[in-house]
Amino acid sequence: MLTPPDINLEELDACGLWKAAVKTTTELLKIFPFPEFFNSTAANLAKLLGADGVALIVYDGPDRLKYKLFYGLDRIKQESIVKFSFPASKGTVGHVLTSGQYLFTQDYQHSEDSMPEFVDAGLRSNLVLPLPGPNGFIGAIAIAWIHRQSGPLEAANLAIAEMFAALVGVSVYREELERQLEDNSLTDPLTRLPNRRMLMMRLASAQRRACRNQSLMVLALLDLDGFKIVNDQLGHAAGDQKLLAVASALRGAVRDIDMIGRLGGDEFVVILEDLMSLHEVKTILDRIVRAVDRDANQNQDCYKVTASLGATIYPIDFSEPELLLKHADDAMYVAKRIGGNQFYIASREDAAKE
Repeated sequence: MLTPPDINLEELDACGLWKAAVKTTTELLKIFPFPEFFNSTAANLAKLLGADGVALIVYDGPDRLKYKLFYGLDRIKQESIVKFSFPASKGTVGHVLTSGQYLFTQDYQHSEDSMPEFVDAGLRSNLVLPLPGPNGFIGAIAIAWIHRQSGPLEAANLAIAEMFAALVGVSVYREELERQLEDNSLTDPLTRLPNRRMLMMRLASAQRRACRNQSLMVLALLDLDGFKIVNDQLGHAAGDQKLLAVASALRGAVRDIDMIGRLGGDEFVVILEDLMSLHEVKTILDRIVRAVDRDANQNQDCYKVTASLGATIYPIDFSEPELLLKHADDAMYVAKRIGGNQFYIASREDAAKE
């Protein structure tokens, strides 16, 4: 654990404690990644309050909560509660998120808000504070006394704990924004499928796995026949709905280990892994083409789209990712030239023409 700046808590008055806490937490937040910031600042907070540890609780979906980070709670079996998810209205945390106010429970084991899992773990007292976000509360921190019950809380110490909760709330929100930005940089905004950047990362990994497992990996690129007519005659909103229908059809046609992505426009990519024969490859490619024909045209049969699919097989086509994509693209144009609504697999001779 990173060591926070030393503070002699015994020598500071209430005002000094507040200033020291502000300085310490803000400086840590500038310097450290969030988990290190949480641990380092929680160490000071636990020391200040005479507590045994601090836990961070965040939302796990709209109506449930989960424990995300712990500091100092060695006596609680963390493995059992790391995966513990509970209703957002339950326990002292649920009480706090409902009321919007902190809750100090000096005798946790006899509290009406206690939860059996934590009574059994030996929790004696806790202080729960909500984490503020821009649109409401985004979670809570729980400060825990395991070895003994807490004494009364001083107003200055409680104010510092509330400041800590505010800083943690900012950090959690920032971390979530950064995660969303990263997801957006790897995801197509319309279909929520992986975009080109993510596909190329996955493709390189899939090549390594194919070599390691001595299996076949297929890179397939498909372009939609008839999509321009949908866009031109029905408009882009209808085109977007057709793309969403194609994405859904592709998801239903491949296995869990495979990956679907969107390059842009009406071009999609499929990475198929762990295949052992050409027959297996052809079976899946045929299933993909048929799925688009069947499942993407249920509501507008007069504006039908189908798939022209080109594929190349690694390591038969022992090329780098960008060249594999080009070979699949070339094969896709062959499928389109010979009538569409079918697949074409690039041959060794096709790859040798480079």
